[in-house]
Amino acid sequence: MPTSRRDFLKYLAASTLVVQGSFLTACGPKGDTGEEGPSLTFAVLTDLHFNKKVDHVNNQTFRAGLAKVAALGVDLVLLTGDLLDELPSDDPAYYEEHTDTALHHLKAALAEAQVPVLATLGNHDFYLADGSLGNHTTPEFEARQDLLLEHLGLPAPWYREDHGGVAFYMLSSMQADDRVDWEPGLTGSFGAEQLAWLEEQLADGVPAVLGFHHPLALDKLVSAGMAKFSCMEVPRDEGHYEKYEGEPYDGWTDPIYDIIEAHSSQILAIFVGHSHWWAHDQWAGVPVMMGDSSGNSIQFTEKDGEPMRYHLGRVWLDEGRFEVWNLEDIPLEEG
Repeated sequence: MPTSRRDFLKYLAASTLVVQGSFLTACGPKGDTGEEGPSLTFAVLTDLHFNKKVDHVNNQTFRAGLAKVAALGVDLVLLTGDLLDELPSDDPAYYEEHTDTALHHLKAALAEAQVPVLATLGNHDFYLADGSLGNHTTPEFEARQDLLLEHLGLPAPWYREDHGGVAFYMLSSMQADDRVDWEPGLTGSFGAEQLAWLEEQLADGVPAVLGFHHPLALDKLVSAGMAKFSCMEVPRDEGHYEKYEGEPYDGWTDPIYDIIEAHSSQILAIFVGHSHWWAHDQWAGVPVMMGDSSGNSIQFTEKDGEPMRYHLGRVWLDEGRFEVWNLEDIPLEEG
């Protein structure tokens, strides 16, 4: 594996292309100009499921993966939810008295990162350790959210950071939507406030990458989802998927799809997690990529005994070019 940034860029040029995303028509001609211009590189990991046991395999795998992508010289890392497997309390005082929890172990791992890390939350980040509730989700949603934002240093439940001319949007698919009679839990929802904010932000036309936890309800992503018993993706009624029948949002289309379509020439790609599976699809021409869990992998895609559970992305703004890669030969499931 390459160990320097220069080697990494050469490595990307020689690797197998997995997905080529949207071109930015406002940023230059399509295709390769024959010269290597300035670029931005990033890695995406998902579903860490950090455990209370400090040496748990999930924790070790994430630390190794983070160190590996940092050594490749990426400019930043995105984490798309389920950072933790569960927590025992929503009381901040608990984590002052008990300093050997999954939250503390995750904080320590992130503190060791040699590259900027942008993260968002998933459904497991709101789970209670005692499992006393039917869906294991804490009834103290706001308290848990505030706890995680403070300890993990996240600026807000959803936010934007610009790097190298690209706007990275870390969205929360754990926001209830008052327009339908249901709560997030295992299902995904963005809520009216967040979507209005997203539309306002995207109005500046800056090339964007979106990251959130729950997959969109696209054919291949739904097919790749394991939990057929529960609605795991933000729905759209055009699909008429059997797994959505009888649910509170049956026949309701989340506005996120219209927003993506309206800004399809601007949004380079969308990265999601949740299903612990490699899959990709597209919406309005925008590639949507779902990654395997860096902790609780189902596929166990490995080479030479090392897990390879992340996407790599590279943007050439001056060429209007964007590509997404895996490490060498990780297959992305077609459905």
